[in-house]
Amino acid sequence: MADFDVIIIGGGPAGLTAGLYAARANMNVVLFEAKDTGGEILNTELIEDYPGFESITGAELATKMAEHARKFGL
Repeated sequence: MADFDVIIIGGGPAGLTAGLYAARANMNVVLFEAKDTGGEILNTELIEDYPGFESITGAELATKMAEHARKFGL
């Protein structure tokens, strides 16, 4: 069994953000998500108030977040 510095339960925006920061700090991180990465934003048709995007669908944002997280091994 592996030892982890950080164990994250939930792959929504908060869990992915926590995982990214921990990975950038060279911590050994594992993230568990029961369903699809992105959490509840997958159920959101259009997001119009997220920094960096005028508007984006929940599915698009979840995909971008998941791709970013994979670059850090999550």
